[in-house]
Amino acid sequence: MSKSKRRSERRPMFKVCRYTIEGRDYVDLSTNISARGIFIKSTDPPPVGTEISMLVKLPEEWGNLPLKIVGRVVHVNNDADSHKRGMGIEFASVAADSLPIIEYFIREIFGESPLSQSRLAQEPKGGQASSYRYQVRPPEKP
Repeated sequence: MSKSKRRSERRPMFKVCRYTIEGRDYVDLSTNISARGIFIKSTDPPPVGTEISMLVKLPEEWGNLPLKIVGRVVHVNNDADSHKRGMGIEFASVAADSLPIIEYFIREIFGESPLSQSRLAQEPKGGQASSYRYQVRPPEKP
């Protein structure tokens, strides 16, 4: 996609990404991130529309705390050069056991502060403290 068609600025981010598709775990390398999503290199990317779940850790200054990101594949590059292959993932929601974790991620990646309360949900966790889920984008209408 040309830079002129992009809806948000991309920043280089070369990090190992652990993600799950349909119950199967994968590990690949990200190349960039934006307020809309992330590009992950993959020699065999799944088709557009596939849901993906990623578990990431925040930086050390935030205690390497875990954050779960759910997204969907919106772009696939099946270039003959395997070094260029991969998938563009659009973020749908983020979840964590602590509200400050979500606030940090949303502020750093999306530039949103404070959080939109209409997109924030508190979810009970079987006898333990609640977890939080933030809808990054309003749900798509059928």
